[in-house]
Amino acid sequence: MTTRPVAPHLDDIDRTLLHLLQEDADRSHTVLAASVGLSAAGVHKRLKNLRQNGYVKKVTALLDRSKLGLDLMCFLKATFRSNLQPENLADLQRCIRELPEILECYTVTGTSDAILKVAVSDHVALRDFLRRLSASQQAIERVETCIVLEEFKEGTELPLGFVAGPV
Repeated sequence: MTTRPVAPHLDDIDRTLLHLLQEDADRSHTVLAASVGLSAAGVHKRLKNLRQNGYVKKVTALLDRSKLGLDLMCFLKATFRSNLQPENLADLQRCIRELPEILECYTVTGTSDAILKVAVSDHVALRDFLRRLSASQQAIERVETCIVLEEFKEGTELPLGFVAGPV
């Protein structure tokens, strides 16, 4: 049985800093310091600790898909030939690295074995992507494509308000 390593506790200031970073990671340490009542050096030290302890995996920019011409968002429900066999997972992981249109991928319970989030420019690009996906791997037996018609919520912010007390 695998156990998770015990991480240091988060206090209210750490949770506030994580929340502020999720809203806008571009804020300076000085601005963050004013928001939490610490010095810029104190914020720097806390952020360094949060990164070292794995609470912040990476800081990145969120780009506007439509401005970049990636107007078609899809979710693909994939079914493997032999369920979740290790060779299928290795094949899927290799495939994901080779196809940049795949934004996210998860193995799941239920009638599908994996769900992939894919962004392409249009239906022709989707068709070409599906052909490349099929040709690039042997693990997936069937794919059901769900095209997003409307987005009601898109985000990456975790609900830190539900992280009660020391974590």
